[in-house]
Amino acid sequence: MRARGRAAIAGLFAALAIAACLSADAGARTNAPTPQEAAELGRQAYRYGFPLLEFMRVRKEQTSVSCPDGKGSAPVNSFSNAKRFPDPEDDTVVAPNTDTLYSIAHLDLSKGPIVLSHPNMGERYFSFQLIDPYTNVIDFIGSRTTGSKAGRFAISWTGKPARSKPKMPVIKSKYRRVWVIGRTLATDDADQREAYSSMKRYGLSRLGRDPKSFPKDCEPGTPGEFPTPTDGKAFIGKLNRWLAASPPPKRDDPLLAALAPLGVGPGLSPEDAGLAPDVLEALYDGVTSEAAAFPTATRFDALQKSIAAGGWLLPAPNIGDYGTDYDFRAQIATIGLGANTPDEAIYPTGLTDSTGGLLNGANDYRITFPPGEQPPAKYFWSLTVYDGNGYLTPNPIDRYSLGPSHPPLIEKPDGSVVIVLQNDEPAEDGVNWLPTPNAGFRLNLRLYGPSRAAQNGVWTPPPTVKVGP
Repeated sequence: MRARGRAAIAGLFAALAIAACLSADAGARTNAPTPQEAAELGRQAYRYGFPLLEFMRVRKEQTSVSCPDGKGSAPVNSFSNAKRFPDPEDDTVVAPNTDTLYSIAHLDLSKGPIVLSHPNMGERYFSFQLIDPYTNVIDFIGSRTTGSKAGRFAISWTGKPARSKPKMPVIKSKYRRVWVIGRTLATDDADQREAYSSMKRYGLSRLGRDPKSFPKDCEPGTPGEFPTPTDGKAFIGKLNRWLAASPPPKRDDPLLAALAPLGVGPGLSPEDAGLAPDVLEALYDGVTSEAAAFPTATRFDALQKSIAAGGWLLPAPNIGDYGTDYDFRAQIATIGLGANTPDEAIYPTGLTDSTGGLLNGANDYRITFPPGEQPPAKYFWSLTVYDGNGYLTPNPIDRYSLGPSHPPLIEKPDGSVVIVLQNDEPAEDGVNWLPTPNAGFRLNLRLYGPSRAAQNGVWTPPPTVKVGP
């Protein structure tokens, strides 16, 4: 072939290649998200990713000490056991439980199974809740599920199973990082000391190894603070890293496929996604705006649902096992990270009185459980008062909860139970006084081992009735 002919053919192929590239670029521009679409996907990315980042924040903060501090923080694969119930001076946990003592641990299963052990607990209620990085409950160990006799359980990561089959029950986790929340029922000071003596025998160890030990004079130090970013760029950067470290379940593929063109996903980066500057800015702005608005929107939604239900916010049946309900999962991560599934416990929250008015210590209220209609819970129930921010507040009798495990629970002659919620001690006999703060407050009703009727909403708490003007 002549040189001129070869050059002409080469030129033709080059022109065709350039045309193909221009056509592809035009298609990409046509299919590229608009700034409005990017902003909406940014808001979805925030709601999807916030629970994962909160899980990792708590993990990093609570494992940043040198040894267990007895307040929820301990190095990886070690328990931090609380010796006593929290009091109004404790403000590290929102809505603290004054029925059970906590045992908190964060597991790393990358080097093989971790064995969780406990002594014979007799009739004392206890549970260990295992939570994955996406804040779903993996399983429970304890009174309801495995019984009270002394037990040993291997918690194993499916990504690195044990070399030989453990000679004990095995709980499988799809994730190497697991959060353990232990709860041990107790009552007065003496009983808390007795419960703690059992908790000291809770163990965590690698399979075939002794539990980790710490020097007696070890000073744990103050846990670090690693807040979840609210800036869009920082949030997406951290989300992408943690999605890669804890690969999401297959059910999340459709949402992640929608987010991937924007550089949101395991190991991705918006900076490398070829986005137009206004689209990239819109993505980050969508995340930032949702981070600012979502907490308030969550609390307003809870209030509206509480009013519609006569004053009580009742948990949805998929709490703790969210599936693809990403918005609900994010709401729970905002107001109550680490929720139980309803078969173990439910926490109806009282936000208003029976007329829809916000609860306030300037008023007096009554809650009446008719004869034989106390909260249907196999293990225990209790009612706790918190201030508007979810913390305990001082009161003259140091009483923050009422229930069968907080004696004496007074019954009327007909068997009814009347709880009086007010700032001053009532003059009336035969009622149970639960002091309230001077300002706004909220209630938490806890049912452990709730009946089916309580789980599915057939049984609901009685109204909180305002007394007087």
